[in-house]
Amino acid sequence: MSKRNRTLCALLALLFTGAMAQQKKNTLPYNEIYAYGMDTDVTPIFPLLEADGLNAKDQKFKTDFEARFKGESDMGATNPESEIETLISHFKNYWRKSLLNTSGNFERELGGGVVPFLMKNYPPVRGKKVTRDSLGYFLRDYIRSKGLFTTDEVTYHGRLIDLMIWKKQTPKVYKVDLGKGEIQEVTVYFLEDFATLGWMEYATLGAHHPGGWTEEEGIYCVKKAYDISSENFKISYLTHEARHYADKKLWPDLKSADLEYRAKLTELNLAQDTLFELIAFFAKNANKESENGHQVANYCVIRDLSQKLFKSNFEASQEKWEKVGVKKINNVAWQLLKKHSKLLKRQGATAETVLNP
Repeated sequence: MSKRNRTLCALLALLFTGAMAQQKKNTLPYNEIYAYGMDTDVTPIFPLLEADGLNAKDQKFKTDFEARFKGESDMGATNPESEIETLISHFKNYWRKSLLNTSGNFERELGGGVVPFLMKNYPPVRGKKVTRDSLGYFLRDYIRSKGLFTTDEVTYHGRLIDLMIWKKQTPKVYKVDLGKGEIQEVTVYFLEDFATLGWMEYATLGAHHPGGWTEEEGIYCVKKAYDISSENFKISYLTHEARHYADKKLWPDLKSADLEYRAKLTELNLAQDTLFELIAFFAKNANKESENGHQVANYCVIRDLSQKLFKSNFEASQEKWEKVGVKKINNVAWQLLKKHSKLLKRQGATAETVLNP
């Protein structure tokens, strides 16, 4: 290679390295952005998008986010072309207003759109009194009458009323080890072809959504969210949801934060390759003041593990966690789970215990 060509290659390499450094430097804080979205509050995200020199990926995210949330309406929304799309549009309007104004209550407005929709499109509801308690069941029956699937009731997920609609589901029976030989047999329904994955997907522009949930007949899995051969599926989905399934049979009235606390501890008791990723995710998405049980449980799990392992109230340093080692964290997570089980047996499951152990 000639000296001229070597010089040119070196210059191109420097330009490429500089461009990559610039790209990394200007990357938006997506973990923080998505944490706000999952906590049902998108307003604090706007200042995070104002960095200079955004790369192409970041600029597209900013453009898409502002199109959805900045103006008077969702500029990316299209006119509904079917009844189901019209129903979903009522929920998207409700989610948008709720995500932008956490102190507002837009349920009455949602009902004001959905009830007339049902009266027009679902004859069995006509002549019946539609109440706040019954609306979610009427919506479920309407959706299923269209040959589609939804949850056992259209109801709250965290602070907001959620809507999940899909077209295909396939059952498979698993025997799940919840730790120390505790086996739970459960049917997993693998879900495909979604019309909507709910408010979390809407809030994070598709980056996050429920991976699954538990119903009386089994547990539901959003198939596209997982590689079923991975530890992420086997532990963070299958074992997590199987713990919910077992706990709901023992304590039907267990609060969301307590359910999530126990499921997350079960993950940390069994995880190996993904253990420190889980801890980092829980720490970054912890909020004891949240109305979302996941965020509260994230805080309580890291708080209780930190007190046991570091004698501190909340340890966020990944380096310190890695120095402890996998086996010790597994064991402490199991000890905390056993302690919580004893607490529930002693004082019942009607109160949220994790915030005030």
